[in-house]
Amino acid sequence: MAEGALSGVAKGIIGIAGKLALSEVALIWGVKDEINKLKETVSTIKAVLMDAEAKQHNSEAIKVWLQRLKDAMFDADDLLDEISTEAQQREVMTRDKKAKKVRFLFSKPNQPAYGVRMGHKVKKMRERLAAIAADRQFHLDERREEIQVRNESSRQTHSLVSAEDVIGREEDKKAIIGSLLDPNVKENVSVLPIVGIGGLGKTTVAQLVFNDKELRDHFEPKVWVCVSENFDVKIIVEKILECIKNEKPKDLEMNTLVNNLQKVINGKRYLLVLDDVWNENREKWLSLKDILTGGARGSGILLTTHIKKVAEITKSMQSHLLRGLDDQQSWSLLKKMAFKEGEELKNASFEKIGNEILKKCGGIPLAIRAIGGLLYLRKSVREWQLFKDNELLNISEEDNDILPTLKLSYDHLPSHLKQCFAFCSIFPKDYKIEKTSLIYMWMAQGFIKLYNETKCPEDVGNEYFMDLHWRSTTIYSKETDIDEKTHHVSFGHILSSSSEVPISLYRARRIKTFLLPCQPRYDTIRSNDSTYSAIVASFKFICLLDLHNMEIKTIPSSIKKLKHLRSLDLSRNEGIEMLPKSIVKLYNLQTLKLSGCSKLKELPRDINKLVNLKFLEIDDCSRLTHMPNGLGQLTNLQTLSRFVMSKGRIDSVFRSYGKLKELNKLNKLRGNLSIKNLKQVKDACLEYMDANLKEKQCLDRLDLNWVEEDINEKGAVGYDDMSLEALQPHINLKALSLYGYGEVIFPHWFLSLTNLVQFILSFCIKCQYLPPLDQLPSLKIIYLYGLDSLERDSLPSFPRLSDLEIRNCPNQLTSFPLFPYLERLTLEKCRLKQSLERMMINNKTSSGNLPSIASSSSSSSTIVAPLSKLSYISIQSAEEALPEECLPNLISLRTLDLGQFGLSPDVSSLQKLQIWQCDSLIAMPEWICKLISLQSLEIWYCPNLESLPEGIGALTSLQTLRIVGCPILLKRCKKQIGEDWHKISHIPNLKVDLEKEPGI
Repeated sequence: MAEGALSGVAKGIIGIAGKLALSEVALIWGVKDEINKLKETVSTIKAVLMDAEAKQHNSEAIKVWLQRLKDAMFDADDLLDEISTEAQQREVMTRDKKAKKVRFLFSKPNQPAYGVRMGHKVKKMRERLAAIAADRQFHLDERREEIQVRNESSRQTHSLVSAEDVIGREEDKKAIIGSLLDPNVKENVSVLPIVGIGGLGKTTVAQLVFNDKELRDHFEPKVWVCVSENFDVKIIVEKILECIKNEKPKDLEMNTLVNNLQKVINGKRYLLVLDDVWNENREKWLSLKDILTGGARGSGILLTTHIKKVAEITKSMQSHLLRGLDDQQSWSLLKKMAFKEGEELKNASFEKIGNEILKKCGGIPLAIRAIGGLLYLRKSVREWQLFKDNELLNISEEDNDILPTLKLSYDHLPSHLKQCFAFCSIFPKDYKIEKTSLIYMWMAQGFIKLYNETKCPEDVGNEYFMDLHWRSTTIYSKETDIDEKTHHVSFGHILSSSSEVPISLYRARRIKTFLLPCQPRYDTIRSNDSTYSAIVASFKFICLLDLHNMEIKTIPSSIKKLKHLRSLDLSRNEGIEMLPKSIVKLYNLQTLKLSGCSKLKELPRDINKLVNLKFLEIDDCSRLTHMPNGLGQLTNLQTLSRFVMSKGRIDSVFRSYGKLKELNKLNKLRGNLSIKNLKQVKDACLEYMDANLKEKQCLDRLDLNWVEEDINEKGAVGYDDMSLEALQPHINLKALSLYGYGEVIFPHWFLSLTNLVQFILSFCIKCQYLPPLDQLPSLKIIYLYGLDSLERDSLPSFPRLSDLEIRNCPNQLTSFPLFPYLERLTLEKCRLKQSLERMMINNKTSSGNLPSIASSSSSSSTIVAPLSKLSYISIQSAEEALPEECLPNLISLRTLDLGQFGLSPDVSSLQKLQIWQCDSLIAMPEWICKLISLQSLEIWYCPNLESLPEGIGALTSLQTLRIVGCPILLKRCKKQIGEDWHKISHIPNLKVDLEKEPGI
């Protein structure tokens, strides 16, 4: 475990011990005193942990002591978790109808059976920890957690640099100097942060800028101050004065210092470099900035930091983001450091091995320099190879030149972030993980601590994630052997059989995480049941179990033994039809992922026993027939992606089937909720009102889907609008979708959705008029599908509409109003020509009322022509071409997607053209060769297309050509021998798969 993370474990033990000691079961079991004593012991140890973790790199004795302590801490954590789980189980049992039997279990004659045994274990654990603490033969200081862990030697920097020794930073220097000399700056003093992770060379770039000849005559005075972690305004002012006057100020009052500083900078165009700034307190920064504002117009402050948040609170112009060196620059720097000047490489293998070594450096100059220094005395290829295969694996632990800088970001993390950050090392290199999934994993490990009971763990986890992001932390991980003390395991490859799981893994009985980050989400994997059965049987302490897409068909009932399990991912196992009844005994379970289990018929009947469940993902579980009765008791639930109602009559639903009123108290739900199989019958509205959707203020999207076969049932008329009226959501809702709504009237609450951004209306066959969408101020996206009865001219004008999609609406919809902001337009089976021509007419007749767009660069406003902001158009199954009068307005068009459609003349701004299923198309028109900006051309399923235009070679911007399902054309485009090969051979990215086309 990475240093600092052990403090988080200790904090977790103290927290759970405190809660247990206050619980009723601890008193009944007689373990309260022992748990309190354990808490005190751990608190005493925790007081010196931060000091021990800071000093372990220089003391083998401290490192060994921490390892012993870590093993004991983990065992203590598991023990308390076991007791807590047992307590939760008893609490769940008290809700059972057999309360008398439960009270008997808690009676005096029965409590020693468990309590005495646990009390003995807690006592033994406390004695073990106390013995380790007493065995400490070295001094450690107590440290408050707020004091950050730093190396003993404080980092100091200076302004001097040898430009000849710097590689790959010339462009950065030019960009920064250009910004500092910009004559159009508005502020007297501009602040330009240089941002990047430790070791990238932020200080070096600042030194290059500071010493540039072009700036010598422009700025006077020039001042260099190394700030580091102690952002003390008085000290910084003293350093500035010392640099300008070449003498250290006497012990003066702050007011005197400020007056002295303003005397020497007021009216002067100065350059101040503040190097290595860590301060995230905006008030401290503003107090310093106020003192420095007296400089002449054009003065500049150049600030280096690795923390994005620091850059955000200080900058007055765009930050300069420093990146790693490219491959060529990295090799040049390594060669410079590893060989004598002028020494020639006699063997090309040096460069090959060197580039493999450089992969570990990530383009970080400090790491490259340090490794180059280690290679300086190794003159043979064999020595370089041995270094790569052996020493390089441990370089970050052994080399004192790399460690202080590359660990700066980590050292400054508080303990709760250190364990979250260290956990990320289980992911493969360059793996991109979804933020929400990572937060769920942190929760499963118990890393997220609620400092405010009103906040939910997901929100706090998001704060952790953003904090790490602001600090520009970067993960460096390496593979290690699986030994018996391993806690977290992830596989950097697809796991398809139990033979791919190392035997040594099953000896690691304390595994807490089993992760498959490389397992595909959608492609089918062939595995066998022994893989997951062995995992379930082996790892009783596991907290996070990832078994997604393992082609599992049956979950063993023994899964109930995984008492510590917090997160279970069974998604994309299409063979699972039922979950075992025993799964409801996983009382600690917080996350259950079942999305893509397409054969799953129902959720466990006693799901209400999963009292800690927060995230239930059941997207794409198409065969779910109902929700279980009791789901509504899971009041901690935050994610419930689907709620499936039984298709039977409301008055004939099985007692075990949950009705919509299960949603009544689930007011913590957030994200998306889709309700399936709504009915339009007399009694429906009474039940639907019980769903209490109006109180679910964290829901972002709501999808309401009515049973299709009920739409035309006799007796259904007139009740559907009442059912929708009863389903009123909270005004915070951002997206609403109605599918199969069977009435013509929309509810009164529709106008209250002032935050609605997206509205989807699908297959509402009686709908003649749209609701008053133009009165929703935030609405930007409208999708209309299968509206057979929609009247013409029923679309109102939307000043802010950016995305409009209309599919399978009949010919009655022939007019579009004015959409000045429209960026995306998708039409399928609509009368295109009439619609767009009417839009142009609407523009001409309404030009006096056109909305204006405020320019970002000035306060003036400009009239926006219709369609002028369109960047994407998709037109499918239309008989007409784009009307020519529309074309001049399509100045922003980048992508045109055409299907079964008469082709249009050219649009010069077009970058991507897609043509679909044009059966009558025989030859591509020559006007395509005029699309000078075209970068991508795709042609799909045009069976009669015979050739490409001769002038296609003139499209110098064309990078990608894709041809699918065009047998005649594909034959002509066959590599080297096809008649049209010479037309396309210059295109870099050809996706012309001849082997899949029959007859070729």
